[in-house]
Amino acid sequence: MRLAELLQRTLRGVTWARDWGTPAMLFRHADRYRNQGRYEEAARLVTRGLRQAPDSTVGHLISAYLHMAARRMDQAQGEFHRVLAVDPYHPRALLGLARIHIEDQDLEGATTLLDRALQYYTDFAEARALREMLDGWPRTQADLREAPARGFPGDPSKPARERDVIALRTDGSLILTGADEERGRQLAQHVMQVYRSASATLSRAGLGSLRSAVIDTGSGMTFLQRDADLVFSATLDGNVEVGTGFAQVARLRSDLGVKA
Repeated sequence: MRLAELLQRTLRGVTWARDWGTPAMLFRHADRYRNQGRYEEAARLVTRGLRQAPDSTVGHLISAYLHMAARRMDQAQGEFHRVLAVDPYHPRALLGLARIHIEDQDLEGATTLLDRALQYYTDFAEARALREMLDGWPRTQADLREAPARGFPGDPSKPARERDVIALRTDGSLILTGADEERGRQLAQHVMQVYRSASATLSRAGLGSLRSAVIDTGSGMTFLQRDADLVFSATLDGNVEVGTGFAQVARLRSDLGVKA
């Protein structure tokens, strides 16, 4: 190898090492790690980047996402507010806070945040989808409070294979729940939130409403199916192969006599 070529390669390596240490590169790699599920590595890079650039909106935004992934909602809110202290109309920060407000059932607060995001970013599809979902949410909550839902029989001598079983109409009316009244309402609100949010996003992409979904909850996998105007959801313990899980949920639905 000629000396000039060797020197050029060495300089490129020095430049890469120098760029890796800049806040921008640290945050870029942190976000890549976050998307890969490598949260601890991402958090270390974000911490390094924020030491160098403590007012970085990018750094605090990624930090907020990492806190949300770990279900540390108070810390996530703090990070989103740090972003908004620098940019009061930052769309991603407003969307993140709105999602937290929705989880807390603060629908008015979520609506205000989404309207603020859409005020300057009218084509922000995710915010628009959540906003459209919230338009029907108050009526859904009323339906859930008033709907007479039936429970389903179980054999207490056998371990339950499914939990958090719930069936409801797409208008929010509750049909069946395997939980007590309060837990049933909470489950119904959560399932409708997932269904409406995902359906609004898919519809804006021209893909129609949600038909089925799988959510890994860590301790189990939640399978959701929509058939006509009925939404059925159940969580299976452990790590279940997707096809097997949907087959099990279909058998459960058949055993319970839940029809669209």
